Amino acid sequence: MKSKLFNPSILIATVISVSLFFCIGLYRLEIDTDILDDLPADPIIQDALRVFKNHEIQDQLAVDVSLDNADVGRLAEYGQRVEDRLRESGLFKSVGFSDFGHAMPALLTSITRNLPLMFTEKGLMDQVLPLIEKDAVLKRLDELHRDLSNLDTIGQAEVIANDPLGLNRLVMARLASLAPSQNAYFYKERLISSDNRHLLVIAAPSSSGTDTLFSRKIVELMESISLSLTQEARQRSDRLTLTPVGAYRAALDNELIARKDVRKAILFAMAGVALLLLFAFPRPYIGLLSLLPSIAGTMTAFFVYSLFHKSISIMVLGFGGAIISMTVDYGIGYFLFLDRPEWSTGKNASREVRSVGLLALLTTIGAFAALSLSGFPLLQQLGEFTFLGMLLSFLFVHSVFPLIFPAIPPARPRSLPLQKIVNRLCRFGKRGAAVALLFALVMLFFAKPEFNVDLGSMNTVTKETAAADRLIASVWGNVLNKVFLLVQGESVTELQDKGDRFLKSLDQEISSGGLASGFVPSMIFPGRERRNENLSAWRSFWTGSRVAALKENLEKSADIGFSPSAFEPFYRTLESSWKPEEGMNIPEELYSLLGIKRSRDKSSWVQVMTFTTGSTFDNEHFYAAYRSLGSIFDPTLFSKKLGDLLFSTFLKMLFIVGSGVIVLVLLFFVNLRLTIVSLTPVIFAFICTLGTLNLLGRSLDISTLMLSIVAIGLGIDYSLYFVRSYQRYRDPSHPSFGLIRTTVFMAAATTLIGFGVLCFAEHNLLRSVGMTSTFAVGYALLGAFLLLPPLMEFLLQDQENTVYQGGDQKSRILRRYKNMETYPRLFARFKLLFDPMFQELPALLRFCPGKVRTILDIGTGYGVPACWLLEQFQGSKVYGIEPDAERAAFASKAVGKGGAIVTGRAPDLPPAPAPADLATMLDMVHYLNDEDLRLALERLYGTLSGKGTVIIRVAMTPRRKFPWTWWLEGLKLKAGGIRGSYRSAEEMASRIAEAGFAVEHSDFSGSHRELAWFVLKKQGVK
Repeated sequence: MKSKLFNPSILIATVISVSLFFCIGLYRLEIDTDILDDLPADPIIQDALRVFKNHEIQDQLAVDVSLDNADVGRLAEYGQRVEDRLRESGLFKSVGFSDFGHAMPALLTSITRNLPLMFTEKGLMDQVLPLIEKDAVLKRLDELHRDLSNLDTIGQAEVIANDPLGLNRLVMARLASLAPSQNAYFYKERLISSDNRHLLVIAAPSSSGTDTLFSRKIVELMESISLSLTQEARQRSDRLTLTPVGAYRAALDNELIARKDVRKAILFAMAGVALLLLFAFPRPYIGLLSLLPSIAGTMTAFFVYSLFHKSISIMVLGFGGAIISMTVDYGIGYFLFLDRPEWSTGKNASREVRSVGLLALLTTIGAFAALSLSGFPLLQQLGEFTFLGMLLSFLFVHSVFPLIFPAIPPARPRSLPLQKIVNRLCRFGKRGAAVALLFALVMLFFAKPEFNVDLGSMNTVTKETAAADRLIASVWGNVLNKVFLLVQGESVTELQDKGDRFLKSLDQEISSGGLASGFVPSMIFPGRERRNENLSAWRSFWTGSRVAALKENLEKSADIGFSPSAFEPFYRTLESSWKPEEGMNIPEELYSLLGIKRSRDKSSWVQVMTFTTGSTFDNEHFYAAYRSLGSIFDPTLFSKKLGDLLFSTFLKMLFIVGSGVIVLVLLFFVNLRLTIVSLTPVIFAFICTLGTLNLLGRSLDISTLMLSIVAIGLGIDYSLYFVRSYQRYRDPSHPSFGLIRTTVFMAAATTLIGFGVLCFAEHNLLRSVGMTSTFAVGYALLGAFLLLPPLMEFLLQDQENTVYQGGDQKSRILRRYKNMETYPRLFARFKLLFDPMFQELPALLRFCPGKVRTILDIGTGYGVPACWLLEQFQGSKVYGIEPDAERAAFASKAVGKGGAIVTGRAPDLPPAPAPADLATMLDMVHYLNDEDLRLALERLYGTLSGKGTVIIRVAMTPRRKFPWTWWLEGLKLKAGGIRGSYRSAEEMASRIAEAGFAVEHSDFSGSHRELAWFVLKKQGVK
């Protein structure tokens, strides 16, 4: 007996299989913690991310070393100690600005030797021309004399010889735009802030800054350095503070916070759901079993997802707790119908829940599947994973669990306050609906979507990291307040050539006010084309008169100790025969400073150039004009584009999900009124959620795209459960209706727990998802409980199925099925439309007695012929029997007070209060073997009134070449384990005569001669 109640072997096999699947999925999938990778594939968005990932700041470690007193010497000493410790760690490939400092002499020499290549025609006229005036030259000679007296020019003889006018200072000044702060200066190859209290140390990690394992090593190193140096400084009465920042810190914070939120969400969601389940079931331990399908479905979904993808966002995993809470309603409904005061079977419980919840499942998984059309990779992942989780949970409930729990004995009576509370929630009636509608009307005035597109809000860091970022930004400048251009080439030379092309426009942008400042390496390392142009301009500029005047003025340098040939190298550059050195290669030591690096795949070179926007900067014009050169990141344009994308995607998802759900519900119900009623709580939830978020000052972000999914996809579930229950049970006090109401409440409550936990997450996106979805689900539940009961009762108030006077016979029959479930309603319509039975029956009724009061219908089906007879014989009663309980229930609703339909199988007959005046056996004789047919006919003979009539329609062996309807019927019989018994007309007539009946009339039905009518009377009766 135990094996019939519980199959432990199937349970153990299921647990092992699911665990194995999950482990395989965990092994195959990588956990992606970088939310920025999940932005949409829009050109502006992807350009921004490409620049962001290739910018040196993305991988660099920056350490702000600060003292409470302005002591530059001691500050430089501490900076030296930090740099030494960083080098000793082996974690960095370069530390500090020493490479830049070492490269400066060579850079200066390169510039002075190639002065003819450094200036454009405009630069020569605007900057160089004033310097060759007599007064300017004499002033420059005085400076050289003063510097020589102070020994400041020792070791610079070559520089002065090549550049007596100091033109190199004009060129070197172009590097100013590269400084992180305009209020900083170099001291002993270290960058010091203008207040002499801060020193900046930079270091390039040897591994990616977003590698969280590597990031942990950096964190440990910086903690060690900070501890040792602050202790040393304290002994010297110094207040030293080290503030490290970098991508490593944000990546690590983002992962740790997200993982913590994921664990907390899943743990608290499961605990909350489990606690709630304990109060909803007669046997609490059975309630806890409701969690198993959700857990199994989610874990298996992880495996199936791994078959199609290599990675999954940690945000999707954070949604795992919510998925469990969303799918637990399948298990709740199943076990509520299984845990009853009477014997119950798994198959019956599954059928009852499936009949009501199938449409809800389809709409929900359809809504989440629609996320694949959002264009946001994060939402696409979330949609696919949730789709799989819900579908597999549903399949576990209805395929595996009936095998594990084939039957359950009756539960002991137990008071369930939760069910009583849930039942009371539906009794607010019209007053509750009026309050809900008034509240929605008020919220409508505030339901204006406003989007937050802050890039920083997509990732979350700790308070300490945020404070460090603010400090670095305030002292050294914020890298995101500028515009960036990333160019890519096969070589550094190609980068120089691309820089030449852009440099032509840079001067125009600066002069027009579009850009305030900026630096392109071609300013000091021009490419081939720009070198030629500048050399030509240089030669044109230095006319004979200008050269002669300059030499005359410079001859006075002899008064300060210069020989007559001291400036001969410079004079040679003024000659038309001067030729530059072969190429002007950028020293590798300057790559980092100039934003040049190898691409991530090492296949090319990339360079990021930085520009400060001016008062007339037009971001859309700038992007369109220079997009051909490379990738552009403009924070303002990025935010605008992301905001536009969010809004358009929000509307697109709303349209796709909304129209998809409407079409699906309409196709399922084939009833416009029921479709509109089902959508009412969804519209209520949507308006109220938007209004509430706006009142709370919560702007909408990427996660808010979930609103259309949750409010529509989940909200429609609660509506459909209610509407389908009203269709199925009619009476709100029906015990099964009470179980469905409890299922809806429990489903919403568990979902609220899952999303509610996310409201307290530290990660911005998870918290935003939690708040948005919690409001959407909560309002959808209120809408279902407050709005649907009065609406459905209004629609069903005429469904007592008394005799309808208006309309023809067909319309009166269809009214009996008006608000029923879709299949029986459509079955009735098509049965009346295509079955020749109803055109042929009137001619057969002439054999009936004058007054027909009692009708027996053997094999009632959905009750269409029974209703036809009720409309034909006004005031009569039909008593039918049908082996299928579902069909018997629908037929009983259609017949209403016009009789009774019971569940049973021929040769049993339905109980009737009086002898039958008419009995029918329509299209069901082939289900009976010879013995059952004999008993059925004999029993009919005994219950028939003296002049009573029996009308039989028999299905005979088909003679058509392709009798497809018969083939389908044969498949249905095999699936039900029934052996069909098709008989010829002669064989049927013989069986009838053996039972004591006489055939009054016989004829074929329809055009294929595969159905035959037999009208019977008792033998000897006229």
